[in-house]
Amino acid sequence: MVSVSLLQRLELDRVGAERSDRQDESDLLDSILADLVVTLNSRKGCCETRPDFGLSDFNATTDYRSLIPSIARDVERQLFNFEPRLRNVAVRHVEDKTRPLEFIFHVNGELAEDDLPVSIAFHSVLGSDGRMRVNG
Repeated sequence: MVSVSLLQRLELDRVGAERSDRQDESDLLDSILADLVVTLNSRKGCCETRPDFGLSDFNATTDYRSLIPSIARDVERQLFNFEPRLRNVAVRHVEDKTRPLEFIFHVNGELAEDDLPVSIAFHSVLGSDGRMRVNG
């Protein structure tokens, strides 16, 4: 069974909150999105024990449009390696001419549960500030 992080489970136990299945699923998705914000805003080499953790630094070029496939592959690789609660993840670029300074990536996947597959979808947006936002 997929669940929220250990610290989140401890907090729920401390509060003693009664949860419904729908609240549990919502908490799980919130937990995944919160972890992805951290993962996708980390840079490769920031963690000595896992040098592959974090996105590559794509600021070394002025031709950002040519990097879109590389960024999408890097996002997909980070999700595969560092978010075990997801499976069958696919990342694709979404062109939005009204937001020329942002790269928008649509992410599809499933919760990694043994039961019935639960599909999820969200957008990750690489802004002009170099930060990745995750919109559920």
